[in-house]
Amino acid sequence: MNTNEEITFLTKRVNDLEKQLENLRLSRRVLMDLLEQIEKEKNNLSSQLEKKSKHLQRYRKMNQKRTYSQNFELYEFKNYIKE
Repeated sequence: MNTNEEITFLTKRVNDLEKQLENLRLSRRVLMDLLEQIEKEKNNLSSQLEKKSKHLQRYRKMNQKRTYSQNFELYEFKNYIKE
């Protein structure tokens, strides 16, 4: 291989590697964007689940108070009847 052929080969090789590098950079940006979107969706879902959980806890507490109140009223009514 003479010097001109070697220079031509190496120049072509460098160009190919630069194209690959650019493609890798583009792929990295796309992956980073996808990761960012997934992270946002995860945070949104987490927030929604937390809100739902708080709502359910409040609902359960209300039902417990209501049940306790009803049981107490029933107990008082039974005592009233016994008297």
